[in-house]
Amino acid sequence: MIDVERYRQDGFFLGKGFFPKEEIALVHAEAKEVFALQMRRLGILSATAATESEFEEGMFQFFQADLTAFTNCGKQAQHLISLHRLSLDERILSALQELGLEFPNISTRPLLYFNAERLAKKEVYWKLDVHQDWRSMQGSLDSVVVWLPLIDIDKSLGALEVYPGSHWWGLLNAEMADGYGHLHSDLDKARLVSVEVERGDALFFSTLLVHQSGTNVSPSIRWSCHFRYNNLQDPTFIARGFPHPYLYKPQEDLITPDFPLVSEVRKTFAPRDA
Repeated sequence: MIDVERYRQDGFFLGKGFFPKEEIALVHAEAKEVFALQMRRLGILSATAATESEFEEGMFQFFQADLTAFTNCGKQAQHLISLHRLSLDERILSALQELGLEFPNISTRPLLYFNAERLAKKEVYWKLDVHQDWRSMQGSLDSVVVWLPLIDIDKSLGALEVYPGSHWWGLLNAEMADGYGHLHSDLDKARLVSVEVERGDALFFSTLLVHQSGTNVSPSIRWSCHFRYNNLQDPTFIARGFPHPYLYKPQEDLITPDFPLVSEVRKTFAPRDA
C-alpha cells in the first residue's frame, strides 16, 4: 500500500519487497548472460558457470578488450523481454494509478544500468550529479520514475540520494549534457537522503524530485533499472500537445560490411535434423 500523502509531500516512496526477489533476479541473470555470451566468445569466461567476482572481473576485462562489443551488449540489455515485461507489470500500473496517474503511459524505453567506474569512459556513465528527470522527459507534471535495484544496493555501492520535498520547487535551471539536465542551483547537499535498497524493492519518485547517484566506492557493479511514466490525463500535458523529446532511428549504413552472405542465409533456413 502506497502512502500517497507522504509521496505528495516528499516526492518519493520506497516500496519494500514490492516484487519477489526471484522475479528481479531473472532480469539480472538475463542481463548478465548478454555480456557472458560475448565474453565466452572472446575467451574471457569459460563455458562453466562463473562466480560473481569472476563475472565482474570478466566485465572489466571485456570493457578493455572490445569496447564496441561491450557497448553493443549494453544496448541489447535494454531490449530484454523480461525487462520490458517488468515495466508493464500490473503491480506497477496499479501503484501509478494510486499516485494519481489516471492514464499512465510509457515516457521512454526502460533503462537498465550497470554502473562502475571501471566500466565508464566518462563520469556521467557511472555517477550523476544532482538533476531532475523531468527536463529530459518534458511530460506530465505528475510523471513518475520507478527505480528498481537488481541487486542489494547500499551506500557503498552508490545508493540513490534524494532531496525530500524538492519537487515543490518546480523545474530548476540546468544545462543539458549527455541526456541529463545538470543543475546550476547551489543546493545544500547535506540534505540529500541516501535510499538503501534490496532486490525486490521499488522506489517511486516524482520526475521533478532533485536526486543524484551515490558514489560507488566498492569494487562491484551497481545493477539497476528504471522506468518512466507520464499521465495522459494531465491537463498541462494535453494543453501542450503531448510533447515527446526522444529520438530513435537506425544507422543507415551496414554495420558489418558484406554481411550476410547468401550461403549464411541458406544455412539459417535449412531444414533442421529430426
